[in-house]
Amino acid sequence: MRRLLKRFLLLCLLLCPIAVAALAWFALETQPLVGPYRPLNQSDIDRARRVIKANDPRRLPAGIERRVQIGERDLNLVANYLLQRFGGSLQAELHPGQVRLSGSIRIPELPLKPYLNIRLLVTGGGDEARVSALRIGQVPVPDPVSRLIIRALMAHLYQTEQGALTREIVRKIEFTAGRLALTIRWQPDLIERARNSLTSPGERDAIAAYYRKLVTLQAAGRLGRGSLSTTLQPLFQLALQRSRSGADPVAENRSLLLVLGVWATNRGMGRLLAAGHRWGRIRRFGLTLEGRIDLAQHFLVSAAIASGSDSILSDAVGLFKEVSDSRGGSGFSFADLTADRAGTRFGELATRTITSARRLQQRLAAGVRESEMFPRAGDLPENLSAAGFRRRYGEIGSPAYNEVAAEIERRIAVCPLYRELEQPES
Repeated sequence: MRRLLKRFLLLCLLLCPIAVAALAWFALETQPLVGPYRPLNQSDIDRARRVIKANDPRRLPAGIERRVQIGERDLNLVANYLLQRFGGSLQAELHPGQVRLSGSIRIPELPLKPYLNIRLLVTGGGDEARVSALRIGQVPVPDPVSRLIIRALMAHLYQTEQGALTREIVRKIEFTAGRLALTIRWQPDLIERARNSLTSPGERDAIAAYYRKLVTLQAAGRLGRGSLSTTLQPLFQLALQRSRSGADPVAENRSLLLVLGVWATNRGMGRLLAAGHRWGRIRRFGLTLEGRIDLAQHFLVSAAIASGSDSILSDAVGLFKEVSDSRGGSGFSFADLTADRAGTRFGELATRTITSARRLQQRLAAGVRESEMFPRAGDLPENLSAAGFRRRYGEIGSPAYNEVAAEIERRIAVCPLYRELEQPES
C-alpha cells in the first residue's frame, strides 16, 4: 500500500507541470477579446472636466453623503485609459444589479498566443458584490475558486493606503442600466491624505529638495526672465548629485519635472508641497522658449505629465488646449503644439529607464543650448480660429493637418539632445 501511494505521488509530481502548461495554453489566445481602445481626444478631456466639476466632492459639507452616477461610456473611457500603459483593454456592460466585464491583456513575451482574455460577471454591489462567473481564455473557473481569487485581490487592495482611502470615500456601489452609481462621503483631510498616499516619503523629500533649490536660485537672482534651458542646468546638477548619492534617477527626474510643471501653471504649488512656505514663496513663472513664456509653460506641463508615464494624456491635453483656444481663446497654435510634443519627448526620456534618466541628468547638468532641446516653432501657423482652422486644415487628422504634425515631429527628432539620448543604451 505504501509503495502504491509513493507511485501515485510521483505520478502527480510528474503530471503537475504538464497540467499547468496545458492550463496556461488554453488560458491564452491568439486574438484579443476586446480590441485596442481609441486614443483620448479633446472631446473626451472636455467631457471629463465637466463631469469632475459637476461632481467635485470638495463642495460637499464634511460628512455629507452624495450619490454620483457615471455612464457606461465614461467608465470604459477611464478604465481603458488606465489600462493602455499595460497593453490592456476593457469593455464594461452595466445592467440592473450586475456588471459584465470583458478584458484583454497583451503579453508580448508570448508571440504564439499573446492574449490573456478574461470574462467576468459581478452581481450585487459594494460589500455584497459577488462573482457569478469567471472565464480565463477557454478555461471556466469554478465559482468557489473565482470568489476566493477576487476576495484575496480585494483584501490586498484594501490593505493599501489608496484602497483604504477609496473605501472611506466610496460608501456604496450600485449597478443600474448603463450607469454606475457611487455614494460618496467627503472629509476635508482626505486631500492631504490622498496626496501622501500617492507619493512615498522619498518622493516627498525629492519634491521638497527641488522646491528649496528654486527658492535658492530665486534669492540668487537666477530665476528671472530668461531661457528655460539656462535654469534647467542647476536643477539637473542637483538631480545628478542626489542620484549619485543613491537616489533613484527616474524618481528624481519625475519629482523635478512635477515641481517645474506645477510652477509653470502659476497655481497649485501649495497643494503639491504644503510646507513650501517655510522656505519662501516662488514668484510667478517667467522663463521662456523662443522668448515666449507660453511655450515654456506648454513644454514643462507636458514633460511633467509624460514623466508620470502619461504621454497619451499629455498629448491629449495639449491638443485639447489648442482646440479650446480656437473656439474663443488665443486661437489654435501649432507652435504651442510643438512645445507640447517636445515636452512630452523630454519627459519620456527623463524617466524611460534608469540609464536614460541618468544620461539626461548628465547632459543637462553640463548645460544645453535652447536650440538643442527645442526646435524652431515661431514660423508655424498660429492664432487660428475654429472656422479658420477648418478652412485651412479641415479636421484634426486630415492630410493637411498631418503634414504639419509630421513636420513638427521631424524638427523635434533632429534636436541634438533627443537625437543623442535616443541612441541605443550601452
